[in-house]
Amino acid sequence: MTYDPGTEAARLDIALVCMPIVAAERPSLALGQLQTGLSDAGISARSYFPSLMFLDYVGVEDFALFDLARIDDCLGDWLFSQVAFPDFEADDNRYIDRLLARNKPLEDQIGDNPHARLNRLRALMPEFVNWAASTTLAENPRIVGATSTFQQHVASLALLRVIRERAPDVVTMMGGANCETVMGRATHQRYPWVDYVVSGEADALISTLCTGILDRGRDLPAKDMPFGVLGPVHRSEGYPTVAAGDGVPRAVSADMAKIPLPDYDDYFQALSQSLNRDIIHPGLPVETARGCWWGERQHCTFCGLNGGSMKFRAKPVDVVLSDFAQLAEKHGFARFEAVDNIMAADFLDTLVPALEGLDYDVFYETKANLKPHEVEALGKAGIRWIQPGIENLDTRVLKLMRKGVTAWNNVRLLRSCRQYGVRVSWSLLCGFPGEEDAWFSEMAEFMPALSHFQPSGFAMLRFDRYSPYFDNPEEHGLDLVPSELYSYVYPHTEEELAEQVYFFEDRALGDRGRGMIRNDHTYGPGLEAVRARLREWHDAWKAEPPLVEQIDDGTTLSITDTRPAATAAEHRIDGVGRAVLLGTVDAPPRHRLIETLRTDGYAVSDIETALADLNTRMLTLEIDGRVISLTLQSPHTPLLASWRFPGGFLNKNAEHRKTGSSAAA
Repeated sequence: MTYDPGTEAARLDIALVCMPIVAAERPSLALGQLQTGLSDAGISARSYFPSLMFLDYVGVEDFALFDLARIDDCLGDWLFSQVAFPDFEADDNRYIDRLLARNKPLEDQIGDNPHARLNRLRALMPEFVNWAASTTLAENPRIVGATSTFQQHVASLALLRVIRERAPDVVTMMGGANCETVMGRATHQRYPWVDYVVSGEADALISTLCTGILDRGRDLPAKDMPFGVLGPVHRSEGYPTVAAGDGVPRAVSADMAKIPLPDYDDYFQALSQSLNRDIIHPGLPVETARGCWWGERQHCTFCGLNGGSMKFRAKPVDVVLSDFAQLAEKHGFARFEAVDNIMAADFLDTLVPALEGLDYDVFYETKANLKPHEVEALGKAGIRWIQPGIENLDTRVLKLMRKGVTAWNNVRLLRSCRQYGVRVSWSLLCGFPGEEDAWFSEMAEFMPALSHFQPSGFAMLRFDRYSPYFDNPEEHGLDLVPSELYSYVYPHTEEELAEQVYFFEDRALGDRGRGMIRNDHTYGPGLEAVRARLREWHDAWKAEPPLVEQIDDGTTLSITDTRPAATAAEHRIDGVGRAVLLGTVDAPPRHRLIETLRTDGYAVSDIETALADLNTRMLTLEIDGRVISLTLQSPHTPLLASWRFPGGFLNKNAEHRKTGSSAAA
């Protein structure tokens, strides 16, 4: 039988729901794409955003707490656990104790009575979920589907459980990153109120699946389900298997040109009703590629972001440009966050030049081996915020990560980004199997010289599902178990959690890594020194960022230096020193620099003396056998304000801000 949407015209076919905890300042790309695909197939669909209303419900101050906790400590999931699993009795106060012990920034800012504050928030969640269920059921949908990534899983389970209790005829569905492969199967096996689970990419199959469900409800035969879908029939007939990966099917959309333009109208309708709409400056998520072309060659040891499919696929450039133009025209602004895990390599020669002059603000994730002229081109194209995967400033640690770049690449990129006004998000990661504390001692020595570049975060290695560390733990001397705090969220054994969750830790180390952000000396002197240098680096950027900038009159370099560790406020460099400094812009090997300058007529002894002087003044840095200039050319391009993220931002200081108002009222 073919589904006829006219037979039940009074009912909405499918309600798509985005539950907390996700950013309020941008719509869900996944739901936007699915809604377009369903509508194109003649299936009525609407998206709902309890994730946005959650900001109104708890208030801005409490909403900000979720930025202070690591996602693998599952604060958002814990909030909704009692609704999803009403018979599960965990030690909530013990959870809070461990949460604060593992998250020093949260402990520092949560206030004098953290247990009362967090338990108060948790007590509000039954009312919130009931409100979300009432809103979702208002148009009498036949199907309710929830998306789940990172900290949305338990909230989505809670919503679908309440919907099953209140509207037993409604078919329920889940998908998203938390439902890939074995996690999707575990979700389907353990939670009978979830009828269908999509493992993998749903955009190419959603209309076929929903047409089948609208015809057959929960009785859709296995043979009629698209690859990657788990349904009620599998609970009795057994689950499908594949030979690759962890043995569970994963759907893949092969043709990126066919990925639909997302429909964000329902998000903006919800935003117009938010009590905090005046402080929310939304961004527009866009998707121009999937997978990782670098990971296809050499999978970074810690990365699990691509799930069960590393295969890289990019949209044609004309489709990307059309997507940008349509979204900007429809919504009246042009702030775009590309959600790609890495920018397509050929976009530097195709998309980037085409964006120049269009007055877009764009964010992209890139590889860290960008050359200075490529960074300049990004800035001119409006791509003025990137996340390049710098990760560390020691080549030996980077080799442990299999990043395919060296420390000098990363320093050059930091300089290029400051020169051309491209804001860079990066974190200095530590805790890799095989790293040595002495390496961090060496890093700490030169970090003050970099204080005019953008500072980084500092994070302990996290073990993610689908990463090489997860896939081959014994090879790296690891014994991985689910992150500790999951046991306070899910009513499952450790073995069951190992199939359910995304984040893991080494059994022997436990939360050893959290010591890096505390005041006790968990690590050796190297990491402690790096931590101290990073604090100083961030302090230097609290007011006017430091600057090292030179003007060349043809014979003398006049350099202004405002770094806290500067050896002088002004430097004048001429002669062989000027030649050396100008020759180190692209970080040549030391021996090649000396040979080039010797050929130009300078004495080797004079070159060596000039190099030593420039290193002492911290105007150059010798790293990985190369010499790199640390000075910017005047004039440099100013950076975007730190709050102007193209993917959206909250203006939390607005006088008209509303807090603590109940969305359920």
